Amino acid sequence: IGWLSRDGGPVTDKVPVEVAATGPRVIAIAARHADRIMFTLGADVERLAWGIETAREAAVAYGRDPASLRYGAYVNLACHEDIDVARSLVQGGLTTFARFSVMHGKISGPVDAAQANVLTSLHDTYNMKQHTRGDSQQTQALTPEFIDRFAITGDPATCRERISELSALGIDKLAISGPTFAAKSESAQHAAALLETEILHNAV
Repeated sequence: IGWLSRDGGPVTDKVPVEVAATGPRVIAIAARHADRIMFTLGADVERLAWGIETAREAAVAYGRDPASLRYGAYVNLACHEDIDVARSLVQGGLTTFARFSVMHGKISGPVDAAQANVLTSLHDTYNMKQHTRGDSQQTQALTPEFIDRFAITGDPATCRERISELSALGIDKLAISGPTFAAKSESAQHAAALLETEILHNAV
């Protein structure tokens, strides 16, 4: 078994493998075999730091140099000058991503009491037929404080600062999920424009 080039001939470069991971077991497996671990732990610095440390420890236990690992994260982001609008735009997708941290009833990663309450309520109320909907019943479990920690919300300066914090941890790739079912609204279009011109453009 080997990698094939576009013309069918042999290649020497291995296709990079990324693994999306939330809990410690999958993180450990990824630390053994993946080139990059894409965390689904939210944009919370403490939780991502835990994920990185868990991966490094697993790599060492497996006999792999932890310095060979690279890290990324799936994050929900809504950039808007009105923080309440930003929160409303991101909450639908956020419930879906946050659910990964409590999918089987046990919370993965470090949380404080307030976060634990939100995640437990999210697990108990999640409606599978309302994935990513901003008006879903599960969004009622979210608090402003949880949204602001687990997602990236706010004006361009705030969003850039949060992204810089993640970069400082060693996160070198972000998979950004923005507004979902609200994508055609005027506020969602404005948020998308800010993401392009004020966040992504400045990152290049």
